Amino acid sequence: MKKITFISLLLVILFTACNQEKSKKVYYRVNHTKNIVTQKEYDTLISKVEKRFAHAAKFVEIRKTIIDSIVSHDSIIKTIRLKINLSDTKPEKQKIYSFLNKKLPPTILTSIDNKKIDLSKLNGKPTLLNFWFTACQPCMDEMPALNKISENFKGKVNFIAITFEKKKSVENFLKIHKFNFTQIAGATEFIKELGIKHYPKNLFIDKNGIVRKIDIGIPDTTSNGKLKGGNGKEFEKYIKNLL
Repeated sequence: MKKITFISLLLVILFTACNQEKSKKVYYRVNHTKNIVTQKEYDTLISKVEKRFAHAAKFVEIRKTIIDSIVSHDSIIKTIRLKINLSDTKPEKQKIYSFLNKKLPPTILTSIDNKKIDLSKLNGKPTLLNFWFTACQPCMDEMPALNKISENFKGKVNFIAITFEKKKSVENFLKIHKFNFTQIAGATEFIKELGIKHYPKNLFIDKNGIVRKIDIGIPDTTSNGKLKGGNGKEFEKYIKNLL
């Protein structure tokens, strides 16, 4: 089995999730240049990218990460980072999604304050597991909302953050940044067992230890034509359903 990981390409897309903005014309900025293209031109570009790398592998996978957005009264300019992965085999869905509606493997982890946490014995109240690392900007962007959620459901929900990074790195990070979850570092083997490859990742677990929802992160919102971090209302709503 041969797998080829190719170069990352940068494209710029500006977007908004507001339903009332669906009638606005959408434009795209490509590769951080000053050029702005229409939807049709953007679609043509994506098609050319796929054809350009088709000779290198059987499957061309395009992953898009939203960078920024500018919204005016009649248009939206979207910014996206686009990564191209080439493979001789069809890309498989992340293993983590195979645990949906199931229990996670029995695991005992150690928090950075040296407390043993048995994930199989958290029954009785819901749990939110957040997977992150210190250099992950999207992970950092959602921390203020996650902190607020943990305050709103304090004592009613288990809030646990898990990373593959070393304890010292996490401790240094927390000296500067606020992240009020129970922190677990050095969980490399557990993360590999779950098959988590993209961050952040949030797992919502019910009172009986069953994974009920897997989310990539708190959705961003738009304010005054600018994209900003989400308020976490969607997460709070789902947590209430688990109580």
